[in-house]
Amino acid sequence: MMDLMQLATVAAIASKPGSGLPGYPQSELLTRAHLLWLAARGTAEMPARRQITDAALEPLRPQILLFAVEHAPFDFRYLEIGSRMMTLSNDDYTGKRLSEVPHQRPPSLVWDHLAAAVDARAPVRGVLPYVGRSRNISSIFHIVLPLAEDGETVDHLLVCVDLAPVVRLQDGTHPFTQLG
Repeated sequence: MMDLMQLATVAAIASKPGSGLPGYPQSELLTRAHLLWLAARGTAEMPARRQITDAALEPLRPQILLFAVEHAPFDFRYLEIGSRMMTLSNDDYTGKRLSEVPHQRPPSLVWDHLAAAVDARAPVRGVLPYVGRSRNISSIFHIVLPLAEDGETVDHLLVCVDLAPVVRLQDGTHPFTQLG
């Protein structure tokens, strides 16, 4: 578990300009999630869920998803959905398997990103197109953080999500508005 000094260090690093993940859009939120995961794992390959305290997760909670990894058959079960993520969803998926959600079952980018984190046993960053009701969001940036009670077998995935705003031209129009 992280102590207050570790939390302060994570907050200080995450607030520095340019502290984003290499090769990835700058996101203080995703950087903070990654640093929490690194601090919680210590010298282990991966931390256990219990090593990330609720207090440490609280600032990220509206933007997180927590999945249980089921190995036989291979699937992912929604355990927790942050309030911001719930607002953007078309349904409450809590308790459902990813394979039960038509646009997320394989083959899908969502499934691929989660499976990649299980296979790699390491964080996976990704960008997904946003398909939903909000006209103010263009893309979804996320980091998938594997968790392992035994330090080796991924049993949970903590996903932190940041939302990219729609880019507008100076006149306020969307850059892909059709002319004529």
